[in-house]
Amino acid sequence: MPEIPDLDAIVAVLRRHVIGATMTTASFPIPWMLRVATTEPAERVLTGESFEAVDRRGKHVLFSLRATSLVINPMLAGRFYYQAPNAPRPRLTAMDLTLSTGQALRYADERRMGRLYLVPDRDYAKIPGFLQQGPEPLADEFTFDRFLERLKGRSGEIKGLLTNATVMAGIGNAYADEILFEAGVYPFRKRRDLSADESRRVYDAIRTVLPRASRIVAERMGDQIDLKIRDFLAVHGKGEQPCPRCGHAISTVTGSGRETNFCRTCQPGVMLEAGRRIPPAPRA
Repeated sequence: MPEIPDLDAIVAVLRRHVIGATMTTASFPIPWMLRVATTEPAERVLTGESFEAVDRRGKHVLFSLRATSLVINPMLAGRFYYQAPNAPRPRLTAMDLTLSTGQALRYADERRMGRLYLVPDRDYAKIPGFLQQGPEPLADEFTFDRFLERLKGRSGEIKGLLTNATVMAGIGNAYADEILFEAGVYPFRKRRDLSADESRRVYDAIRTVLPRASRIVAERMGDQIDLKIRDFLAVHGKGEQPCPRCGHAISTVTGSGRETNFCRTCQPGVMLEAGRRIPPAPRA
């Protein structure tokens, strides 16, 4: 799932290459993935349109055009490609735009879970859930007090709250694991059970992990915006590998369609909920 570090790197590249460019052709090979809130077909609306801005809000990439906005939420597996028009289309390409730069901007989705929206200029109310997103966790105004306000009155586990877009926008499964490892907090701890110190550590980890990852991803991605760069992460996707902090094996818990990785030594806790699969504690 593309998250803040991935999408910020992608947006930075697209700003350099597509702002000011005009779309000479537009096609949507998987048409049902596109939601159109304009009176004319998307292909007709977009052909001849120019990019004026590229931004991110949460996990959405926003393309501001002259009269419309194209918004893409890549969900779990969506990838962007900026490549030569004669390059082979990626498998399950859902959008193919040929630009006046001589290149093509494409979006492909192996799981076909992403969504594309074409709406009148910045009319984001037409996009389900868009206006209900919480604050950006790296915004200057997202202070520790604001973080506590977003958690106040909410139940559930801290990892689930970090990935809840209505609490804060842009954090997904991978970076929630990384944030909680950095903070030394068990991912299945209930919010009400967190101490003031633990809450502060989680907030500080958000503000440390995401910028650090953004720098690494941007440097290694370069202009190849389809790359998924996760090998540098400390625990996510590293089940059974040694913890980089203590050396014990990293645990993997699966449930609700997602995988959680953490160190049971550095992030101690007790799982009470049924329905999850957790391996035995590693031997010392």
